[in-house]
Amino acid sequence: MEHFFEYVAALSLTAKLIYCILGVVLIHIAFRLLERTLPRHFGYGDHRYRVRKMLAAAGYIIILMFIAILFADRLKHVGFAVGLFGAGVVVALQDVIASFGGFIAIGFSSLYRVGDRIQVNDTKGDVIDISVMRTTVMETGNWVSGDLYNGRIVRIPNNAVLKGFVFNYSQGFRFVWDEVKVRLTSESDHQLAREMLLRVAIDTVNDYIVEAQGTWKRIAENYRIENPLLEPMVTLQVSGGSLEFSLSYFVDYTKGTLVKDQLFTKIIDEVVNSNGRLEWASSSTTVVLQPAAADFRAPANLASATSGTAR
Repeated sequence: MEHFFEYVAALSLTAKLIYCILGVVLIHIAFRLLERTLPRHFGYGDHRYRVRKMLAAAGYIIILMFIAILFADRLKHVGFAVGLFGAGVVVALQDVIASFGGFIAIGFSSLYRVGDRIQVNDTKGDVIDISVMRTTVMETGNWVSGDLYNGRIVRIPNNAVLKGFVFNYSQGFRFVWDEVKVRLTSESDHQLAREMLLRVAIDTVNDYIVEAQGTWKRIAENYRIENPLLEPMVTLQVSGGSLEFSLSYFVDYTKGTLVKDQLFTKIIDEVVNSNGRLEWASSSTTVVLQPAAADFRAPANLASATSGTAR
C-alpha cells in the first residue's frame, strides 16, 4: 500500500487529471449498473428505493475518496488558496448549500419521508423521491379537484423547507376534517334534515372512528393537546332566507374526494325520498313577466313608424 501511494504521488499533474477523469467515469458507470441490478433482489417498493439511494450515496463517497487520494500530495500546499476558493463558492452557491442544509434538516428532523403527503408553499402532493438538492412530489389538486393526482411531477428545492411552512398530512394523525354544505328551503323540516345528515355521515365515516380515536390517543401522549370531537357534527345557519347546514366530519387524507361523493349521493337520495319534507333551496330565481293582450300598448315610436309605413 505504501508503494502505491508513492507511485500516485510521483505521477505528473497531467497524468493525474487523466486518471481522475477515467476513474470518475468508471466509478459512475459501475454504480449506475449496480443501481439498476442490485435493487431487484430486495423485493418491492420501499426496500428497493432505500438500496438505490444507498448505492448512489456510496458512489459519491467513493468518487470523493478517489480524488482525495489522487491529489493528496498537492492538497497539502494549497490550503490558503482552497480557503479563498471555498469562500467564493459559498457566496456563489448559497442556494445549493442551503438545499443541502435542507436535505440534512429533512433527514434529521423527520419533516417528511418518501410516501408522505406534504404541502410546501402552494405545492401539495405525495413525496416520491428525496435527493440531496430536491424533493420530488407527485402533485395533487391544482386544476383537479380534491386529493386526486393531476399527473404533474414537481421538484421542490430542499431549501424551501428552511424558508416556509411544511404541512405533513401523513405523520401522526392521518385524518383531516372536511365539510360539506347543504342548502334547503326555509319550509323544510330542519330537525329531519339534521337527523338525516348525521345519520348519513355516521354511516359513511363509521369505519374511521375507532382508528382515529386510537391515533389521536397516541398523539395526546406526546403533545399537550385537547381531545377533539371525532364524531360528525351538523351546524345550521340562515343565509339568504334559506337553511344552510354544514356537515363537519373527519376522513383519511387520501379519501376526501371519494367520501364527499358518497355523502352527496346519499344526501340526494334522502331528499328525494323525504316526501316533500326536505326541498333544495334554489340559488337563483328567474321571473318571466308576460303582459295581457288587452293591456298591451305599443311604444310611441313604434306606433308612429308603423303608421308611416302604412301610408
